[in-house]
Amino acid sequence: MQVEWTSYSSPIGMLTVVECEAGPLAVEFPHRAMTIKWAVRLRAAIPELHIAQGECRITTKWLDEYFTGSSRPFPYPEYLKRWFDLSPAQVAVFKTLRKIPLGETRSYDDVARATGLHPRQIGWLVSANHLAILIPCHRVVGKDGSLVGYGGGLARKRWLLDHELRAAGVVLR
Repeated sequence: MQVEWTSYSSPIGMLTVVECEAGPLAVEFPHRAMTIKWAVRLRAAIPELHIAQGECRITTKWLDEYFTGSSRPFPYPEYLKRWFDLSPAQVAVFKTLRKIPLGETRSYDDVARATGLHPRQIGWLVSANHLAILIPCHRVVGKDGSLVGYGGGLARKRWLLDHELRAAGVVLR
């Protein structure tokens, strides 16, 4: 079995992309990609795994569409459970994040109510998302609407939210 990885140049900086034949396994900012030790985690799931630099066509195509403002919603990657030991709480949170429409935000409390989990647990689970942008953790904000916590930094979070508003046709002043 083989997995590809590549560095993707985006308007918010470089992203590390890791992809299997079914689709993306990780989309991370380089400093986070090093700390999640994705290669070690994947080899733990499949010891005979071959990891090579490649094009990661599925993921880079979706990212290209996203950054040009013409993306479609990314379907929840059910295949992740083959690769990672995801808890039911993680799956619930990731699926809830997927339901936040482009250009909209939800608070940690909103996500907590939707999943039946505690808001502090939501913060931890959102930060464990390794599919940045595809599973839109950047759309989660503080209770008062303030920008809080994002693995890529708050400036990137603001850029992504502004980009989505522009793509949705909202004029920013």
